[in-house]
Amino acid sequence: MIASSRTRNAQFWLYALAFGLALLLRLLRLGFWPLTEAEAGPALQAFDLLKGVQPALGPQPAYALLTALVFFVAQASDLAARLIPALFGAALVLTPYFFRDRLGEKPAWVLAFLLAFDPGLLALSRLAGSPVMALSALVLAWGLWRANRFSAAGASLGLALLCGPQFWPGVLGLLIAAGLSRNLADAQTPAVDRASALRALAYAAGTYLVLGSFFLLAPGGLSGGAQSLIVYLGGWIDFSDVPAWRLLLALAVYQFPALILAGIALVRGLWQRQTLEMSLGAWLLVSLTLALAYPSRQVADLAWVLIPLGALAALEVSRHLGALIEHPWETYGMLAVTAIILFFCGINLTNLALVPMDAQAMSLRWVLLAVSLALLALSVGMVAYGWSPAVARQGAAWGVLLVFSIYTLSAGMAAAGLRTYRTVELWSPGMNIEQAHSLAGQLGEISHWRIGPNLAPLDVTVSGLDSAALRWTLRNWNASFIPSLDITASPSVLITPAQADSPALQAGYRGQDMIWRTAPLWNQLPASDWRHWIALHSLPQEQESIILWVRSDIFIDSQNNMP
Repeated sequence: MIASSRTRNAQFWLYALAFGLALLLRLLRLGFWPLTEAEAGPALQAFDLLKGVQPALGPQPAYALLTALVFFVAQASDLAARLIPALFGAALVLTPYFFRDRLGEKPAWVLAFLLAFDPGLLALSRLAGSPVMALSALVLAWGLWRANRFSAAGASLGLALLCGPQFWPGVLGLLIAAGLSRNLADAQTPAVDRASALRALAYAAGTYLVLGSFFLLAPGGLSGGAQSLIVYLGGWIDFSDVPAWRLLLALAVYQFPALILAGIALVRGLWQRQTLEMSLGAWLLVSLTLALAYPSRQVADLAWVLIPLGALAALEVSRHLGALIEHPWETYGMLAVTAIILFFCGINLTNLALVPMDAQAMSLRWVLLAVSLALLALSVGMVAYGWSPAVARQGAAWGVLLVFSIYTLSAGMAAAGLRTYRTVELWSPGMNIEQAHSLAGQLGEISHWRIGPNLAPLDVTVSGLDSAALRWTLRNWNASFIPSLDITASPSVLITPAQADSPALQAGYRGQDMIWRTAPLWNQLPASDWRHWIALHSLPQEQESIILWVRSDIFIDSQNNMP
């Protein structure tokens, strides 16, 4: 009894630690980078709700409604706009707890840590309007259902229906995978009586009606579930410019350790006819096929692939986290040798990607890489012969896991935008915004110059620009957007595209150009640039500039007539 109590306490603290780390990584510098064009649209819907406007909420009303509540409690900001997806992403880390009877106690909490640090999930959790909300709510509903908490499961399902089109490929993938492998809906799930099922449906409908209408304050959200289905189905006849190979590249670069570990677990499971591994493999295959076959695909569609991929990887990792064997120092030595050789291989690969070299030097580098891996294999064999196979196997496995952990953390920091410089990532949809904070800061300074009893408030006009991110940046100013340039009205501030420069503007205004939007040239990169991106997550981008024009008489020195 005491041992069981200690085990439960240890598991509680392990899940608490995983959740705490996940929350920290998702909140750290959350508002440091401006909202992208794709993020600004949903954030503007929430801001309009806060102002009392009744906007068309679109297919993911849960984000707009919950974020409007955040804006009401706190000030509308980039951080507040991303807060709800970050909380949902952190909550996803707790869902393995409900599947520990199927996965096993140790693989379940290992999966919790893998979900906390997963680069793809980390990146998606830091995006406003992220599909991770539907992912987290639906997996949580499934887990609560398995735990016989039918009321909570129904509420979570009703919430998931309001979280956007990403709900439907998740349900579709689970149903197809369950049809291919009945073990996915395992026999350990208890039979559900009709009363429990009806209670769950009642809570789902109640949550949908209450949250979808925002307590009858915004009834436009009630159509969100139907709209999300229409949007998802419409995506099957609407083609995007994202090729399927880009999704595979994202898996290969960001999820490389998980792919290796999951592949080993899947091969072993197929060889030993393990039903759990085969069920997870079926779910992984179905989810990947749906993401690749979807004509309107985005890299974020891989979200449903990451759950079974992480579960398979957790099963493999947990096999190597047993008690220390009888030769600890020899095992640590094997760990150190493995890690050092693999780090050397990584440095060699980085040099291949970054340093220009001729064919002979490149061939030498590849030979050096092959010799290093051969040396590692020889070292493992010698330790197995000289001490024991268990020492060699355990030490090498721990060394590989150490290197994989560092790689995953590095990829996660890049995907989440936590590096010291802004990297170019596959998970971020659309165009990035560069100098929104600088634009808002300059407008704030200009407005301070206008303070006075006889001065009108600052009026801002945007001409010839259609940018949701610009509307979000100017949310605190009464900005007007017009299709073409008209300076006869003489607005205090005028924002135009860079190509709209004219002598008439220069006569009455002072202008400063800014880089506004950047778009990575994914489909136009040579092989050398791809290698550079894999190493540093940096590549050439197409830039779009704007000019901030301020009327000359607003400046302080405009009234100074002294020479």
